[in-house]
Amino acid sequence: MSSVPIRIGLTTCQREVLEGIERHIAQHRQPPSYREIAKMFNFKSTGRVTEILRGLQERGWITFIPGRAHSITVLEKPTPRTGGYELPLALDAQLRRYCTGTGEKPEDVVADAVALLLDEAEGQVAA
Repeated sequence: MSSVPIRIGLTTCQREVLEGIERHIAQHRQPPSYREIAKMFNFKSTGRVTEILRGLQERGWITFIPGRAHSITVLEKPTPRTGGYELPLALDAQLRRYCTGTGEKPEDVVADAVALLLDEAEGQVAA
């Protein structure tokens, strides 16, 4: 069973880019440049990369210096205030056991659960 935190609050694209950044750092011991990220994901411009990086930064998963190559730092634990959430350990373990049995991705199960909750609340989330 994986010990990687389930990345709640990220789009599929943000999650894939974050994982690509982490792989690149593991392989090259430095973060990728914006152009390297664009090439990894077949983006037509580095503007798309900047947009995705801003979203990751707003959610507390990374920090970076805009326009500066190799400045991305993946944060160890996102802060709840910025939208990067991790599940409590017991719930995380239950979710991973469920997913092992069904072959589903944990982040997809969580996204489906949130979508169902919002559908039931007709788009209204209680404060």
